[in-house]
Amino acid sequence: RRHTPQPDAQLVRPAARQRRDLHHGLCLRTVPAIYTEPRGLPAINRQRLDIWRSSLGLGGCANFWDEVLSSERDWNYITGVGKPHPMIVLRDNPDGGKNADGLRRAQALGALQEPLKNGGTAQDQEAYLNILAAAAKTDREPTCRLAAVRTLGRFQDPRAARILEEVYQLPSKPRSPEDRYFLPFTQELTSMIRKEALVALETSHDPDARHLLIRVARQPGPQATADLMDRQQTQDEKIVAIRALGKYRQPECVDALRFVMKTEKDVALRDRALQSLEETTGKKWPAQIDVWQREDVRPMPGDANDNFIQRVGGWLPKW
Repeated sequence: RRHTPQPDAQLVRPAARQRRDLHHGLCLRTVPAIYTEPRGLPAINRQRLDIWRSSLGLGGCANFWDEVLSSERDWNYITGVGKPHPMIVLRDNPDGGKNADGLRRAQALGALQEPLKNGGTAQDQEAYLNILAAAAKTDREPTCRLAAVRTLGRFQDPRAARILEEVYQLPSKPRSPEDRYFLPFTQELTSMIRKEALVALETSHDPDARHLLIRVARQPGPQATADLMDRQQTQDEKIVAIRALGKYRQPECVDALRFVMKTEKDVALRDRALQSLEETTGKKWPAQIDVWQREDVRPMPGDANDNFIQRVGGWLPKW
């Protein structure tokens, strides 16, 4: 009589369980769950594990190897021969559709190119913006939202910047039972999407985006009773906004950076504000916080781009 082995009474080893892995905040891949879960104990927080794994993403050829090693590999995507157009993939995998593939939808959103910059028409531009806006503000998959946000950052259309501003200001809870424009994710994923929206605004170089960046840079720090996640989220958003302000030359942007240097006590934020201030003015500024408490803070002698090697090179004779 054939003996059938019984499963261990204490461990459950799921075979080839399919998981969605958040890779570099953008690309999903399907991998078997090779870990074991003790019976009777709380299940592993899979969403937190996904976020931890996302920090290990390297980009570059990682997407290629994700496709090669996946149990659902598609040679059209691996070789690029016969790969479907992103618009066809989005049509066949709508958000909330039956058997829709969030992986392919996220890849398609990330592959969209701005039509007006690539020989398209104004009608194509309008359609692409509508698709990306819907994905960035209402998609059920956080990776699809991240893909749409990053693609909008590559668009030079001012309407893309306005969409990114709306994404950043989305609430974490619906304002009404019929409201679809909110971020129904964990605190970690919500923070990631909001930060990526600011990064995309920085990439877009939209002149009107400076108003939101100024508000974020000037916002007060978290309260002393706030938890670590809230403090980290506030600091990350402020660093991105301060870094982005270094690319603007308007006086209000310089005033915002001077305000950060005068009021901020965090070393990382002050260092980033000093770099942005020197970048936007082209002058060197003092770094000491006590100097900035005076009303008549002036730039220091010398150029902000000067470094030790350049100064030494200036002393040497030129042949």
